[in-house]
Amino acid sequence: MSLLGGKSLTPEQQQKNDSTVKWSVVCAVLGTLLVYAYLFTHIAEWANLPQPQNLAEQLGFETENIFDDDHNVDSEMFISSTDEFDNDDERLILFAIVAGAFLSVYFLPMRFKKASLFIWFLVGMGVLYGLRTTTCLLLAHWLVYLVLHIPRPSEKIPFAFLSGVFSCIAFVEPADSWFTNASLISAWGLGFCIVFNLIIWPAMLRFEVFAKCMRTLVVQSALITVGVGAIWEGVQGEAWALPLGVLLFFWHWERLMMYHVDYKSGRMPKEVSPISYLSIFLTPASLPNWKWGVTVGQAYTYLENNFYCSDKNRLAIEGMKIWGIALLYLVFNDVIRYGLVNLFEFYGIEVYNARITKMVSHYVEGGEVVTSSVLATTVLDQIRWMMLWGGSIHFKTGIWRVCGYKMDPYFNKPWMSTNLVTFWTRFTFHYREFLVRCFYYPVFFKFFKNNIILRISLATFAAVTVGNLVWGHMTEGMFYNGMYYRNFAEVLKTWPYFILLTLGITVTELYLFWRKPTRKVWTFDRYWITDFIAMYCTVQFYCIIHVFAKPSSGATLTDCAKLFLIGFGIHVD
Repeated sequence: MSLLGGKSLTPEQQQKNDSTVKWSVVCAVLGTLLVYAYLFTHIAEWANLPQPQNLAEQLGFETENIFDDDHNVDSEMFISSTDEFDNDDERLILFAIVAGAFLSVYFLPMRFKKASLFIWFLVGMGVLYGLRTTTCLLLAHWLVYLVLHIPRPSEKIPFAFLSGVFSCIAFVEPADSWFTNASLISAWGLGFCIVFNLIIWPAMLRFEVFAKCMRTLVVQSALITVGVGAIWEGVQGEAWALPLGVLLFFWHWERLMMYHVDYKSGRMPKEVSPISYLSIFLTPASLPNWKWGVTVGQAYTYLENNFYCSDKNRLAIEGMKIWGIALLYLVFNDVIRYGLVNLFEFYGIEVYNARITKMVSHYVEGGEVVTSSVLATTVLDQIRWMMLWGGSIHFKTGIWRVCGYKMDPYFNKPWMSTNLVTFWTRFTFHYREFLVRCFYYPVFFKFFKNNIILRISLATFAAVTVGNLVWGHMTEGMFYNGMYYRNFAEVLKTWPYFILLTLGITVTELYLFWRKPTRKVWTFDRYWITDFIAMYCTVQFYCIIHVFAKPSSGATLTDCAKLFLIGFGIHVD
């Protein structure tokens, strides 16, 4: 398992990669965004152009499962939790923000590029979510910055005062009088100055234990909130309702933990400017589908080493290619999905609309499920999920690329994997990196150094079971479904999936450790068929264990275990 990060860059290398302006590339990026706007927004209607569905029908294309009621493409790329605009208008705002961010980062001097991305994010966030939500998110990250990077003496008073200003705007209802509002903001700023300068910062500078506790508190705030909130609801019967700005911040917890790993390991400077920190988390790429693929972007070292590490025109072209892949996912995901469902059902294999939960419900209600249905449904459900995410995540990756970052894709041809270790590297790429950096390596380099079996087994368990279940799925499950104790318990019930995945990856790691492969996979020789069989077994194993990860309401562990065994042709009464 390897860390992503790239090689360190010098300012001279970055300046060289920023030296050439190609207007053809600029026009191509803007033209690609116009194509997106034409397909996914009302711009065709406003410009008196043929609407996408009408144009497709005139060209003879089948439009079923592609367009929605307003004759635009029915897209899974959206802006979550907003009230001011409809989906099409939100996407148009997003494309405009991306265009502005691209032009700024392409033409501005190097020292202003990252700041421009942060500013464009604030503009987009403010328009889409409003001042209070935007300020609340900014406040949360500002407090993290102040705790991790203690300001210089000359900065302590203005930085603390600014924290109070952000807090007042985010949480205090504005009054009718501007004088009252100004007085409230000043009072909150003064209050934060007193608390931080007289209590928190002196304690952090004097007591290392207190400083570590504060850093842990801000970095692990999402998990702490989930645990306390679940217990509170279980005891008091009252669920917490988190402000949207706080929830937006909590969805950054994985990248925040990776940032903390960089911070503790010394891979980054202890003194980082506020803009350098904020531009890592608050960029235009985090606006669409902010609950999806939140590990894309990772942390300080990864972004720092991949910013203008290649010629900016090459990065922009690569970004457009990724947008092209995203477009295929966004336009044709339902066509492919329903096509596969119809294909399997044509051959008499029931696949329950490619959803594991529907198959489990059918089985729990007394319906018969055969081996072919279990195998096909579990694979198609993962294909459905991957295509659902593929469009939005590739579009986000494309934004990073055109804005100067050599961002790795989230999916890297997982269907080429011939073992679970390779699959784990190729599938949900950035999320796997989060688990490796935050859980696998800390355990691997600390325990059982003289016993390779226990060393690999414990490290894999820490990453794939503990980190994946508790830090990954537990927090996401609670934030998606509400701070209820029953949701906490429902996520815990999926533990067999994580254990089986851990066992599969551990066995594969140990096998590869002792038996180093000498042949390159997918070489077209007489062993090619073994690659295909290994690929299918790898993918099928990963898919079938999702019977435990996606149980329907009312399904017991026994029901899921029986379905799992049916997938292997074993029927248990």
